[in-house]
Amino acid sequence: MAITVENPLPIIRSNETITLSGPFITAHFTNATLTHIQVKDLQTHTFLTTQAMDYNEDGDPEEFIFQSDFAPNEQRSFEISLFNKADVTSAIVAAAYLPTQEGMEDFTWENDFIGYRFYGQERAIKQGTGIAMDVWCKRVPEILIEKWYAPSQSYHVDTGYGADHYSSGKNQGCGGTGIFTNDSIYFSNAFYDQHIIANGPIRTVFELKFTGWTLDDDLLEIKRVTLDAGHYFNKIESTYTTDIAALGYTHAVGFVQRDDSYTRIEQDLGWLASWESLGEGKGNLGTGLIAAPDAIVKIDRINNHLVSLLQAKPQTGTSYYAGAAWDQFGAIPSKEAWLHYIAQQAECIQNPCVITEKE
Repeated sequence: MAITVENPLPIIRSNETITLSGPFITAHFTNATLTHIQVKDLQTHTFLTTQAMDYNEDGDPEEFIFQSDFAPNEQRSFEISLFNKADVTSAIVAAAYLPTQEGMEDFTWENDFIGYRFYGQERAIKQGTGIAMDVWCKRVPEILIEKWYAPSQSYHVDTGYGADHYSSGKNQGCGGTGIFTNDSIYFSNAFYDQHIIANGPIRTVFELKFTGWTLDDDLLEIKRVTLDAGHYFNKIESTYTTDIAALGYTHAVGFVQRDDSYTRIEQDLGWLASWESLGEGKGNLGTGLIAAPDAIVKIDRINNHLVSLLQAKPQTGTSYYAGAAWDQFGAIPSKEAWLHYIAQQAECIQNPCVITEKE
């Protein structure tokens, strides 16, 4: 079958991830085993990388995704067909749990632009790290997890492929979260369980579980993180085993602020941005958040952090995007470029591409 995909916005969309639902594919390919589909760009006559997304891991994909670039208001045509075996494609996203001596139970993930990690329990016990979301500054598009944690390698030293230049050990870093109530933020322990749901080539999805709040010993948060190739922002979905809104709690997402941090808050548009120097010879880093404007209760400065308070809903929790960009590599060379990127990403999230089946 053939489809058209239209960019409804007058802006460029690079590495746009297009999602086709499992039922949509099933309706057109009856009595077929939907393990793989292939997508052909009818403008360039090239086949694109695809990925089947089986979120509940029952062997029946709920979605199929591929990526393409779109000019402002462009409409592109694609042909969808089935094939028995996926081509071997190098992943440009990856996630890994590292219970090694060097990894200290960290969980790290990355794509071709940027990398991230949550500190493990062993590191928290030995080094006093908290629940921050840390940032890896990458200088090359290749997957670097093994290099970051090589026994003879200090990931604080840039030997040509980047380094951990961002300091986030005992603060919230780039989007670490807590519970806000009674004018204070309460934090859990480091994650205690992890599960990777998908690991490339286009998208990585994983879940981490957090508990140990002094506020409520029974509180459990499940944080699902999704990162696509060619993007800076992670989609983060936090659900709680308790209705935190009924208890008067809000979900607090924090971004550490330095003495030289530049900050831009656009609460009505659903985003905030920060820009800071990483030190002499290490460049600059942008961090930021995107959320539905009606989900943001307040954005405030609390304990040297810029904190976005998000209202969590029963069962569904809260959903938002957090990410970072380094000006020494990739598509963001300046503070102005970072602000422009976040503003456009917020528009793209609110206005997804429109998929239509061709007659």
